[in-house]
Amino acid sequence: MAEVSLCIPVFNSAAFLDGLFSCLRALSPPPAEIILLDDASTDDSALLLHEFSENPTLGVPVRVLVNERNLGIAGAYNRLVREARHEWIQLLDADDLLVGRDFYDRIEPALNSAADLVIVALTSNARLLHWGATMFGWIVPRRPPLWWPLLGSFSTRAGVLYRRLRLIDHPFYDPAYPGSDVIHLLELRREGLCIYLRKPQVLYRVHPDSQSSRHRDYSVYRSDLKRFGLVVRTMHRLDLRLRQLVQKAVR
Repeated sequence: MAEVSLCIPVFNSAAFLDGLFSCLRALSPPPAEIILLDDASTDDSALLLHEFSENPTLGVPVRVLVNERNLGIAGAYNRLVREARHEWIQLLDADDLLVGRDFYDRIEPALNSAADLVIVALTSNARLLHWGATMFGWIVPRRPPLWWPLLGSFSTRAGVLYRRLRLIDHPFYDPAYPGSDVIHLLELRREGLCIYLRKPQVLYRVHPDSQSSRHRDYSVYRSDLKRFGLVVRTMHRLDLRLRQLVQKAVR
């Protein structure tokens, strides 16, 4: 059993929970614990989480937390980090899925290394994103240099496993802003060893009504990239521009 706290924030995600629960029940081995956090949903999410926790059939602890008021994504993540009990943390969005019942078997060797971050590949229901990750993911080195963009093109935030103590010392930016997850990850990568795994995958689901990157204000993100060297900020700005062009083409 991997020493991973699988932490799942939920906000008005009732429509996706049956699929999520099926995915969790199929895992073999499962993570060491599962923490589900309802962030003041107005649908049936909290009820469904409690029903699942009462009969998860996983053989590991399942806890349900409920926020009385909505904390937003960064606030929810930071609360889950504080509540987690194991060495590693994975923050899985409720509409994303782990690919393969042996997901944690595949990543366990990397968790037992000196790495502070283990990042797995993404796949997606969006054809172009899936195609790009499949065609070009093989070029990502196992130990990617800091300038190599990962989130968005080759991985998703749900595919990052963090040593818990690193997140205690370096919480997520609250309030979050478009691109703050990339800045946060860059800071962690600059301070510790990052391993990228091509075979394990997280399914990143894109919804028809999702807000595309090209409609978001990335001015703060571009400004924060100035903290890093010329190569890092150039490559990440280029990666953002390419993703915006792709989303413009498919939408």
